[in-house]
Amino acid sequence: MKYEVKICGLTRREDVEAAVEAGADYVGFVLADFSPRHVTPEQLAVLTRDLPKRVKKVGVFVNAAKEFIFSTVKTGGLDVVQLHGEESAEFARSLRGLTVWKAAHLTSLADVDFYASYPAERIVADAEAGGSGELSSWELAAELAGRKRVMLAGGISPGNAAEALRKVNPAGLDLASGVEESAGIKSKEKIVQLFQNIKGAVS
Repeated sequence: MKYEVKICGLTRREDVEAAVEAGADYVGFVLADFSPRHVTPEQLAVLTRDLPKRVKKVGVFVNAAKEFIFSTVKTGGLDVVQLHGEESAEFARSLRGLTVWKAAHLTSLADVDFYASYPAERIVADAEAGGSGELSSWELAAELAGRKRVMLAGGISPGNAAEALRKVNPAGLDLASGVEESAGIKSKEKIVQLFQNIKGAVS
């Protein structure tokens, strides 16, 4: 099975190129000014210029105004809008014409039910959430992955990526800090190691 990979929180062109060269399917950029990985729409346009068509560009927004989302999609040539705040299903539906992903903090089976019906093409499941129910967060993510396309995020690294794929069977993995030297500064070596480990797990 082919698992997709998103490298998120990119702030430098050299890191974007390293992710693309290693085989990333998605490159992610944070458009929230409180984040240490924040980029502006203008920086986004430079970071995403002339990327191969196979690589999709994801913008991460946190409780952003609809107008800002649409204008940033245009400026940065985004393929996917990832909602990472408390955005309602109604808000997601209002983003007509856009491919929407929604970040989810899974703590219970009720959360799984809620996000299984959320109007998003994928759910980015935070696997690092402390479980408050009987199931661990990976078990909850696996439950959701049986009902909706899931990108597994939160604490994923080259060291546990293969195990995460086996246990959750998501559509793909979403990494930020797991392949970083520091916030927003990626490690090419860790990115390469990630793809080697995934290839070894599924071959």
